[in-house]
Amino acid sequence: MNARRILLLEEPTWGGVHTMTRTLADALIAQGWHITALAWRQTPWSALVHAAQQHEVIVASHNFGPTYCGAALKAITGTPLVSWVHGPLIDVLHEAGASALKQLWLRLIYKQVNQFVCVSRTTQDTLLSFITLGQGQRCNVVPNGIAPMPEGQPLHVHAGHGGGSLPPLLLGYVGRLSAEKRPRLLLDTMRHLPTEAQLGIVGEGPMHRQMIHEGMDLMVQGRVHFLGKHPSGQSLYKPWQMTLLTSRYEGCPMTALESLACGVPCVSLPIPALRELYDLDAPYLLARGDAPVSLAEAVMTVLSLPEQQVRDDMARIVARHHIDGFVGNWQEVLQAMKV
Repeated sequence: MNARRILLLEEPTWGGVHTMTRTLADALIAQGWHITALAWRQTPWSALVHAAQQHEVIVASHNFGPTYCGAALKAITGTPLVSWVHGPLIDVLHEAGASALKQLWLRLIYKQVNQFVCVSRTTQDTLLSFITLGQGQRCNVVPNGIAPMPEGQPLHVHAGHGGGSLPPLLLGYVGRLSAEKRPRLLLDTMRHLPTEAQLGIVGEGPMHRQMIHEGMDLMVQGRVHFLGKHPSGQSLYKPWQMTLLTSRYEGCPMTALESLACGVPCVSLPIPALRELYDLDAPYLLARGDAPVSLAEAVMTVLSLPEQQVRDDMARIVARHHIDGFVGNWQEVLQAMKV
């Protein structure tokens, strides 16, 4: 194997992106690659330039900030640049209200990228609807991979009856409480579920206070519990019978993959990335529409299915995202880079 020296520009504050950045770095190191991971915001510019001169390939861990930095480093040092594209670009720009000038600037920056790596066909489709690849530019799809997950710290889960007479139905949400994740739909979904359903919300974000205000009735009933941040691990998912995903858009969602890897179904709204993930093996994990009642109906559908069928279907999805295939595909990309 022709292992190369890779400079990885990371963004240490972005949940799922940071998880995959660490997963890639650790997997490549285990295969004998020479990886230098630098937080581009916290590293002095002179140190970044020196590192770029000493490495054969720059990998920007995200197609925004790290790629901007990588493009500047490439312009100075000539080191080839790989941009890792996670979310569907058009949706992200729309959510951010990006101006025409900002979009023009992005297109100019992306002309400096030698290789784009997209986490899904959904992500690739939106990228290629935004730019036209120039001569020598390439674009590959490498779906996110699942590495063995540590058990993690125990998560305290309230398991009262929540006002119902039946055993509790424990549901979980793991993620940022921000607009693009549409967490308010969780509260409305709970109002369409039986009273024994309870939801544990793991995560924080700018919509935290609004969620507490709007969900006060459910909290008083013992049906919604805000659990704050919690370290990554199997303990994030195993307490639940099901996890919920309400995002407006995703690329290749780690919450869904991690939940399935822990043997816990993840029910989602039918956004393109989740259709790509589920349609082949477990389409019943997708709601039939975007309304909270549709998500609630999907939860009840999963509960009605034979447990072994659901486990087998989840196992096939997880197998397609095994860490070995993920790192193997990345090695092919990096080995093909020309200095």
